[in-house]
Amino acid sequence: MRSRENHLGTGYEVWTDQQTWFWFVRSPNREGGTIGAAASEAEAVREAWSSIEELGGAIAATGWECALKKFERYVGCGCDAMG
Repeated sequence: MRSRENHLGTGYEVWTDQQTWFWFVRSPNREGGTIGAAASEAEAVREAWSSIEELGGAIAATGWECALKKFERYVGCGCDAMG
């Protein structure tokens, strides 16, 4: 039985097969994702949540990097910031 859940706005799946629990977190761009195995359902959920939280941090860092690069280009363009 597969369970589809959501953590911090990102979906993940947890299921069991042959006494092992598996989890899957799809990447935000829908290409691939992260999968893992655990000894219990609770551990599978914890690992999926951890993966989502790490992914969220990476996305936030990428967003900040992009914003800073745009700001750097703006400042470096010689534009008059006052109008």
